[in-house]
Amino acid sequence: MGLSTAGAPGNTGSGNHFSCSMTAVLLARVEACGGSDAVGELMRRAGVERSVEYLTDTANWICYDEAVALWRAGAAVTHHPQFARVVGEDAAKRLNGSSVAALLRSLGSPEAVYRQIAESASKFGTVSKLEAVDVGPGYAEIEAVAVGGFPRSAEHCAWTCGLLTQPTVLFGLPPATVEHEQCAAFGASRCTYRITWTLDERPLVEAGSENGGLQAELAAMRERLQSMFATAADLIGADDIDDVLARITDRAALEVRAPRYLLAVRPRAGDDVHTHHKGFDEDEVAAYAARILDQHPAALPESWLVVRISSNRRDYGRLLAMYEDGRRFFPQERQLLEVYGRYAASALDSATALVEAHQRYAQSSALLELARALAKAGTSDAVAQRLCEAVPTVVDCDRVAVYIWDQARRGLVQRAVKLGAVTPAGSADATAQDEHVCVPAPGGVLARMLRDPQAKPVFVAAESEDPALAELVSMLGGVAAMLVPLTASETALGLLSVSVHQSAERLHPNPDLLDRLSGVAAQATTALQNAHLLDQITHQALHDQLTGLANRLQFGDKLRSALIRARQNDESITLFYLDLDRFKPVNDEFGHDVGDDLLAAVGERLVRCVRAGDTVARLGGDEFAILVDAGKPPVDPAAFERRLERGFSQKFVTGGRALSVGASIGYASFPVVAETADGLLRVADAAMFEAKRAGRAGVSRIAGRR
Repeated sequence: MGLSTAGAPGNTGSGNHFSCSMTAVLLARVEACGGSDAVGELMRRAGVERSVEYLTDTANWICYDEAVALWRAGAAVTHHPQFARVVGEDAAKRLNGSSVAALLRSLGSPEAVYRQIAESASKFGTVSKLEAVDVGPGYAEIEAVAVGGFPRSAEHCAWTCGLLTQPTVLFGLPPATVEHEQCAAFGASRCTYRITWTLDERPLVEAGSENGGLQAELAAMRERLQSMFATAADLIGADDIDDVLARITDRAALEVRAPRYLLAVRPRAGDDVHTHHKGFDEDEVAAYAARILDQHPAALPESWLVVRISSNRRDYGRLLAMYEDGRRFFPQERQLLEVYGRYAASALDSATALVEAHQRYAQSSALLELARALAKAGTSDAVAQRLCEAVPTVVDCDRVAVYIWDQARRGLVQRAVKLGAVTPAGSADATAQDEHVCVPAPGGVLARMLRDPQAKPVFVAAESEDPALAELVSMLGGVAAMLVPLTASETALGLLSVSVHQSAERLHPNPDLLDRLSGVAAQATTALQNAHLLDQITHQALHDQLTGLANRLQFGDKLRSALIRARQNDESITLFYLDLDRFKPVNDEFGHDVGDDLLAAVGERLVRCVRAGDTVARLGGDEFAILVDAGKPPVDPAAFERRLERGFSQKFVTGGRALSVGASIGYASFPVVAETADGLLRVADAAMFEAKRAGRAGVSRIAGRR
């Protein structure tokens, strides 16, 4: 399955040096210029033996010589003197909805992308190392040094210039301006780039639309997240396990961009190692598989991202994404790769269950259907509901209930229940809708089950000696139940209860029943873990990573929702716009780390100044906003201003330093001065600048408009 050799350092004619996300953009530009004939001429001039299909698959990679040949041939075919640069500029337009663009956008701002340019650039190419020398609001200085043995071609430099204009586009800004002050292709020791962009053109809501660019961005993020989980149904739905694992490897390569991938598993104890890979030679796969299977991850290079393929049933193996040198992955990429590790484990669970239980075809098929159903679920509640609907096809029972662990209540909360077609008198039909909370007795059977990731299903009769278990079975209105703990790594996720109203022997814990319930538990555990991950990723997409406050995306969403409610209920809302005073000297004197700590401290102080229902957001740089969704009676803006003034009256202590900053603040109220999100932002922003100008005499004042 190896697609190309990785190549030794400096071997420009073979290896994985540029992602085909670049060639996909390049081919699209050539085709737009001259159609399919132009693409054919490009391939002939470049002398590249790859197919067009290979070059448009963004999970693939090409070598350095192929990339340079394609850039040069593209310039000749299109007669564009800056062809390589415009290919770089096309990147954001073409890849705006891709996993790489979503990953870079999740960093929160153009400054953050440029600050982590070493990791960001490695998603596109690996033959040069980019380093951020200085990054601040509206500017960045980047240096690039060729990896040993690779020349720095003029085309590569031009493509890099185009690519460096695009991080701002990901955040709704115009392309950045890039000045290529020194170029290694023309004799300099390294390439230097001076990047600048305009800050005051950043729109929170697209002009003329309350469902503007940021709302579309949020929808795109949600769609990508849901697509990631929906993909699992397609993967698990394949008939052949080797096909499943190969497709998981391919999908992972799309989500977490790296030149080389290796999946190595043993489907059953004693089996030979099965491998699926991209970017490796066949004769080196066995050695790499042995390393990731036998060595602790801490002993492996930092440029290797390795995750487990394991479930409650078994530890099957490892999944590796790999760079050649010391490049690193983003933390978010580990989370994404872990999802695909779980998918692989879930597929292996289903496959091994089919092999080991070939005499129980109907039950095994039901387990596979359960896997498909759970793969489509996103939230924990959706997982619980699908589990209830599917379990009766796996286990003969009269009632299924799913409980999810609630850390705040320190108990199990019923989230879904399915009653059998025949419900005897005395059973609690109402529990199908009522929320029931079961708090495990300290030291009891249930508490021990939830602490043990290896705990097996437990049979419980109505006359159980454990009070909590007896109460649970009594509540179910049955004569017996099987309680199936859903745990992972000593973390309680929930509990599956399968009960019968008559004939307790139907749930007698024989090996066959225990095996089926263990398979159900494995599927449910994986689904719940992924549901929690979806919640975490959604939270990251809507919050500023530095301060933990709402980000521009969430603030715009909440502002639009507040306006809709205010119009419907004849209420008012007030928006405050803040810009810090004397913040730049802190960055200049103490550095950006201290500046970041100060921004986080300001965010905490603002949260303490507002009410529980108000929204505090960091819009970027040292700009903050507060949405006061007042309802009735309306908020007094002047009183709110005084509260904010008091919040800045005391110094901020960070890293042992007592720092003093002020704030220029403007506000606007709906419906008094503006009736749209754009209008509120425009008025509040203008009032803030009015306050900023008034404060230049030495004292920052707060200005507002009614």
